[in-house]
Amino acid sequence: MTAYRVLFVEKTPAESPMAALLDWAALGYSLTGTVASEKQALAVIETERPDVVVTELALAEGSGLSLIRRAKAAAADTAFVILAPEGHFEAAQEAITLGVSAFLTRPEDPAVLRRTFVQLHQTLQQRNVQAANWTALQQFYKQSLPVMQASFYAALIDGQIDRSSLHTYQRDYQIDLPGPYYTVLVVHTSTKQLPAGADPMLVRTQVLEKSRTFFATLWSAAAFSYLGNTVLVVQLGNTAAGRTLTDDADRFCQEVKAQLEAYVTVGVGTVVADPLDLPQAYRSARTAVSYRSLYGSGKVINMKELVPEERDDFSPVADTALAALLKQIHLGPATAIEGAVATYLAYLETTATGMNQHTVVVNELISSLYRFAANNRLRVAGLTDNLKGLYQSLPENSPASLHQWLSATSLALHRQLAAARDTTSTTMMREAKAYVRAHYQEEELGLKDICAALGVSSSYFSTLFKRETGVSFITYLTDFRMNLAARLLLETTEKSQVIGHLCGYADPNYFSLVFKKHFGDSPTAYRGGAVAMMH
Repeated sequence: MTAYRVLFVEKTPAESPMAALLDWAALGYSLTGTVASEKQALAVIETERPDVVVTELALAEGSGLSLIRRAKAAAADTAFVILAPEGHFEAAQEAITLGVSAFLTRPEDPAVLRRTFVQLHQTLQQRNVQAANWTALQQFYKQSLPVMQASFYAALIDGQIDRSSLHTYQRDYQIDLPGPYYTVLVVHTSTKQLPAGADPMLVRTQVLEKSRTFFATLWSAAAFSYLGNTVLVVQLGNTAAGRTLTDDADRFCQEVKAQLEAYVTVGVGTVVADPLDLPQAYRSARTAVSYRSLYGSGKVINMKELVPEERDDFSPVADTALAALLKQIHLGPATAIEGAVATYLAYLETTATGMNQHTVVVNELISSLYRFAANNRLRVAGLTDNLKGLYQSLPENSPASLHQWLSATSLALHRQLAAARDTTSTTMMREAKAYVRAHYQEEELGLKDICAALGVSSSYFSTLFKRETGVSFITYLTDFRMNLAARLLLETTEKSQVIGHLCGYADPNYFSLVFKKHFGDSPTAYRGGAVAMMH
């Protein structure tokens, strides 16, 4: 039990000392001492800060009420108990206004006194628990504030904050946005140009911390992580400050390269005059970052200054360059493939000088390589496994990364194509039959599913399958299911609709129809006939 310190203020303590009336330690109190005057009491309260002060109404010097009024300023958390003779109604009223914990009469009744201080101990315990909870809540708020601020900025650049709630968020999250102008920086860290063995997540975290320390000394900026990039919301004194910010961002790229051995691209967004227009600044900064595929990584790109105008006479990269690349993938050797890759990318660099043009050409390249892989039954990780993601990410790769990807993909296609020439159509048939055995219970299983699994076109697979097996794929699948159903009818006691479901037919009527067409009898008749023959 917590022991609370008690100070007694008594005019004549020797006649009836409060310290001797109760077992204070048993009640959870420790005695600070006894004084007789208001002045003495104030001195002890100021230095010792007792938890409870028990004072007589009339003191040797001063009064208990005066003491309480003066002591409240120095020790607001101290509890006060007044002792007074009966009949002091006005003093009791004033004591209530002063917030005393108890008003007792003398001579003291030990039972009343004991009950009063037991209740007071409980009150002090509750107050301390509440104070501890409040302290913990304040500490949690302080610890959570950076996370809440980052969430606010993310919502702000994403257009999720409206004007009616902006001020409330700023007040609650302690955010100041005086402006008068704003912009956004997007810092993209290349994961393909890292030191050997470096952890990409760790490097991105280091870049985030570096951006905070670097820009905080130069600008009013808030840095946070958003969608895999470091994002900074920067406040500017005037519109011309954007040029200075661009120069600082360029120095930041150089420092990151020198200190962290990492390559970052910084996109500088448009300058806006309203914080609610920051989504526009963010979108332009992200677009600027995407231009690293043209300018390379490790530098700053300002949409206003560096993005070229699109050419009106644009035409895609010549088919001859792509055809030459595909030819070398077919024939090899590796050196010829590397040469074809370099030639193709040289055409790309000179033909597509704007981002829109560059994206069109790269997406055409992806489509051509995917068709090549599908038509030749090839599967290359990063090409055939995630086509949608490739369309989104590859056009934004740096020139070096694009060259690396195209070279690696072309060589992988060449190796697989060479290996595929040594296989026979029997291999594909074995894979197709294994796929049927693994998926025959799926009601929607069809030609498109198995072709997608094998990575071939429907027309090629259908022709090859019928040539090898003598039947179409659908006929083979139906025969497989029917033969399995017939076996289950003879070997188990399951109902025919259950067996139909196990064989890939959710509709029992359709199962019976197909079964009868295949065997000439319904499932029930087929089972019954087999049982009759056994007897």
